[in-house]
Order: sequence, then structure tokens, then C-alpha cells
Amino acid sequence: MKYLTSIKIFSSACVLLFYACNNSSAGKTSKSDVQTNSSSPSSTSSDLNLSGGAGSFSYTINGQRVETVNNIQNANLFINEVSNDAANGMLKVAVTTNSSNVFDFQIANSGTTSIKNSASSLSGFMDKKAKSASYMDGKTSRNLYAVIVTVTITSINNSRVSGTFSGTFKADPSDGGETASITDGSFNLPFKKG
Repeated sequence: MKYLTSIKIFSSACVLLFYACNNSSAGKTSKSDVQTNSSSPSSTSSDLNLSGGAGSFSYTINGQRVETVNNIQNANLFINEVSNDAANGMLKVAVTTNSSNVFDFQIANSGTTSIKNSASSLSGFMDKKAKSASYMDGKTSRNLYAVIVTVTITSINNSRVSGTFSGTFKADPSDGGETASITDGSFNLPFKKG
């Protein structure tokens, strides 16, 4: 009789364990489920339901898609600084992606900002309303500046900012004149001081 009782208890435990395992993995199929989507390289950052210090930054460069995130499951994005200067209506976004590419935007904190012929200069450090966009290629360590770059803020609140971007960056002729074409850029980032 004791043997039969032990088998019943063991069988019940196995059934409960089976259902618990199935429910924990089957419940993670929603597009807003960070754990399921962040581990898949084909998932898009815009599918992630980000909060707190988590962020995403994605773009296509010269035809190659790059998607980076910074959350509990993944950390292939470093958020250097994301700050809102509400008094001057300006936003700073500076991030480093998994391939050591660095993006640095100084843009309006609402609507669409178009940056044309941005170049390295000290005037941007002095003028708090100067708009600029730069990109550093992690492979060559060359700085490229906006030829024409458009950044649109789609959402902003006290803790986060989201937006889209695209455009062309070019290195100075003295630095090789390399060009990079960026399309389908998007970001969803928490505010963070550098």
C-alpha cells in the first residue's frame, strides 16, 4: 500500500511539474514580452516593452541592419547620455552600439529636426541651441558628420524619449571622406546624464 501511495505522489508531482514548465514557456509568446523577444536576433527593438533603465537603438547602415538593446537579458547598447534641456528646447542623445559605433545627436526635443552639413567645431559646445549629428565608425574610428540627417521625436516624458532617424553622414576629406547611409533608425531610451 505504501508503494502505491508513493507512486501516486510521484505521478502527481510529475504532472504538476509538466504543467508548470509548459505554462512558463507558453505564456511568453506576446510581442511585448521582453524575455522572449530580446533573445531572438531577428526581433525588432520596437517590439520590446521597455521601461526603467532599459533602452533600444536600431538602424540600417549601408544596407546592414543593426539592432541593439540594453536590458536585463541583453546588453549590446551603452547609453552614454540622454538628456533634455527643456529651457532651451534641446535634446542630447549619445549611444555606443555593440560594434563600437557611436551616435551623437543634439536636436530639438519635439517634432522633427533636420541637420544639414554638420561639422566638427567648437561652436556647438558654446551654443546650447546648435543642432548637430555625428557618427563614429567603430571599425575605422573615423568621425562622420551629418550631410543631411532627420530625427523625429515620437514620444517624450519625464523618464524616456522615443524617435526615428535617417540620413547621410560623411567624414572630412582630410580623414578619407567616407560616407555612411543610415535608414530605418529608431530609439527608445531612458534619460541618463553622462
